[in-house]
Amino acid sequence: MFQVASRHSAIPEALNLSGAHYVHPLEQKLNIPRRLARPSFNEPSRDAIARLDPGLAGVPLEYIRRLVDSNCQQMLSALSLLTIPSALPYAHLPQSIDAPVRPTSQAPDMSSFPTHVFAILSSRMSAKTPTVASFADRHSLPPSTTVPLYPASALVMAVHCSLLPPLPQAPRSAGRRAALTLPIVPLTVPSPETYALLHAYLHTMRPDTLLASLLPSLAQSFPQLSSAGSSGGPNKLHYVGQFSSEHLMRLAHALAGAAFQRGGAQNALSGLMSHVKVINGLWQNVCALGVFDAELWGVMDLAWEVVLMAMNKVVEKA
Repeated sequence: MFQVASRHSAIPEALNLSGAHYVHPLEQKLNIPRRLARPSFNEPSRDAIARLDPGLAGVPLEYIRRLVDSNCQQMLSALSLLTIPSALPYAHLPQSIDAPVRPTSQAPDMSSFPTHVFAILSSRMSAKTPTVASFADRHSLPPSTTVPLYPASALVMAVHCSLLPPLPQAPRSAGRRAALTLPIVPLTVPSPETYALLHAYLHTMRPDTLLASLLPSLAQSFPQLSSAGSSGGPNKLHYVGQFSSEHLMRLAHALAGAAFQRGGAQNALSGLMSHVKVINGLWQNVCALGVFDAELWGVMDLAWEVVLMAMNKVVEKA
């Protein structure tokens, strides 16, 4: 049983957007924070990484991150060869799952395959502890509850998630196998409905894809991820650094226009609030898992800024 608790946050140094922004009391009226707060920094556990791969003991974390991130495409290829259900009833959740491996002439290295499967539940489900769910209390969940499953690499999660508890040991695979036995790890997060966004980012390191998921109506206006950006470290803002203040204002104008088109003047603001909820949910999960990747935080800051600016534009036109 794994729990990810909410953490007290401090106001961070937000993304430097280097320009004037709309100043409007809208945030106070709707109880929306002006900036996304960052929690206190926590370093990923070196012991947890060494337990997963003893050869990485003593290796600088920056090098390990680069090594893991450079293997993203291989991991995606390996995942495509597995047959894993997307969800299972929680009442019948097994301890592990045998995932068949589709034969191929160019199989990725075994280290590229997932090691675990996360079963995601909300830490808000328990009435006694609103921020952390207890998996021991199965009676608190309806028997029909279905939980989504996410194949995961233990090393990816260990190098990026400083607050993730140590994962159970996965069976070591000796050579090619017809199926992989993957432990199922029930994991509570504050926002299970947005967990897929964070999980995908950690296993692909694609800030452009994440931003497009947060603001899908603007996806065609976003720059592509350059090869230099995809190889950047966790403290670099290669992708987000391409956005100027003028670009953000144009994006906000387009987002406000799209909101008016979809919902009209009466529902435009509520439509934009749906973006706020998604970004906030992602932020909650990032804080709860202790992810401090700068590009990830930059994308969240950027999306948050664009949405707030768009909301102010909607209010001004109302």
